[in-house]
Amino acid sequence: MKKTILSLAFFLLISAAFAQNYLPVDEGSLVKFTIKNFGLTVNGNFKGLKGRITFNPADPATAFISASVAAATINTGNNTRDIHLKKEEYFDVIKYPAISFISTKIVSSGSAGMYTVEGNITIKGVTKKVAFPFTALSKGDGYLLEGTFKIDRRDFGVGGKSMVLSDKLTVTLAVFARKS
Repeated sequence: MKKTILSLAFFLLISAAFAQNYLPVDEGSLVKFTIKNFGLTVNGNFKGLKGRITFNPADPATAFISASVAAATINTGNNTRDIHLKKEEYFDVIKYPAISFISTKIVSSGSAGMYTVEGNITIKGVTKKVAFPFTALSKGDGYLLEGTFKIDRRDFGVGGKSMVLSDKLTVTLAVFARKS
């Protein structure tokens, strides 16, 4: 039994040693959302990526993602709308300057480069669990992590009781994580 425990500890230590640390960066990344407003599709994005990612494709159980974007960087291509979205009823960027995600579990989906991540997203001080598939593609000195998930804006107190703004929105991520 003692030998088994020592072997397991050694394996975990070696696995952790091969995990690489990365920093998510704006260059080569896209944090995008799509929502219906008055029945029209509105696309927007955020910048200001920060955080850290630990990743070893051979051992996703040791992987960890902690990333955030600056809420004040919201860009829908319409400056008047962007100013409105920064206010208290929407993202309240003064009180809540960051939108963040922290993983709690990452598993391989069985195919090379395909994974599922579970974690917590925090918007306006409200944290909700999300899970979604993503791909990890080796690219230069890092990885491009891509995935898509849906959330309900009302869960986070974004947009108040607007009757013209859809409750559901799609978040699309293409995060480039550069080796640190």
